[in-house]
Amino acid sequence: MEQLEIKETKIQVRHHNVITNARHELSAVQLDIYFMMLSRLKPGDSKDTKYIISVKEIEELTGRQWNYQQLREATAGLIGKVFEIEEEDGLLQVAMMSSAKYLKGQGRIQLSIAEDLKPYLVDLKNNFTSFQLFCVLSMTSKYAKWLYVQFSRWKDLGAMTFEVEQLRYRLNLKDPSGKAPEQYKQWGQFKDYVLEPAIRQINEVSDLRVAYAVTEKKGKSIHKLTFTIKMVSHVQTVIPFESEELDREAAQLKGRLRDIGILDTNLINKILNSTELRKKANKCLYDISLRRKDIINPGGYFRTTLGI
Repeated sequence: MEQLEIKETKIQVRHHNVITNARHELSAVQLDIYFMMLSRLKPGDSKDTKYIISVKEIEELTGRQWNYQQLREATAGLIGKVFEIEEEDGLLQVAMMSSAKYLKGQGRIQLSIAEDLKPYLVDLKNNFTSFQLFCVLSMTSKYAKWLYVQFSRWKDLGAMTFEVEQLRYRLNLKDPSGKAPEQYKQWGQFKDYVLEPAIRQINEVSDLRVAYAVTEKKGKSIHKLTFTIKMVSHVQTVIPFESEELDREAAQLKGRLRDIGILDTNLINKILNSTELRKKANKCLYDISLRRKDIINPGGYFRTTLGI
């Protein structure tokens, strides 16, 4: 049974919250294949239903190209990826995907889902997370993709709290068995290389706007983070500095500078006339938005950070 290809960008997909809460061990290409597969599911699908995804369509939606070997390795990993789900009568271990067949000369992949997993993907009435397919496919970071799914679960409440170690576990940066070395173990590394780049990407390309604050410490260590989540009615595409719509980007940046008390026309023009200063200014303004509770004087912080 072949599925229709995606032709618009406001398609919502969903899966059960037990999958949202699962430890994330997937690469960016594996996540893209998984999310595309979710978009093909329909109520009433039989156990024999096959799901067709187009490699060209994935590339068009994500803006990235995957070669044949990358795709083969990705689907092989998805077949080997096991979810552990606590059910009423015991622990279910089930593969995310049961088979993948590359259709010769067609540029398409035929996927099958394990029957035991379908109740967590199809005909969901409650306890599910829904999110925008186009948004999650537009992200390049695997951390941004999975955090976007986490935030989507709590978007109606507008906030969620995570222990840092719990978050690092979810993102597969920490092995609970202790066998694999920890990644980005220091808070500064985790913040600079995982958390803030992921949130920045979510805010740039998705229907959510996310900020965070440190809400609990243990000694000098950061223990808990609280995220605020705001839904927006439309997705705003980031305008690159070199684009032909430079004037609109300049007007937006000028307004944001004035919002934090930067009113000096000469200083504003200096920033707008320098691609490098624009990039630094946008990064600093983003940092200010994330840490707004901690920064008493945004204008002073901005001048100090940029050295102007």
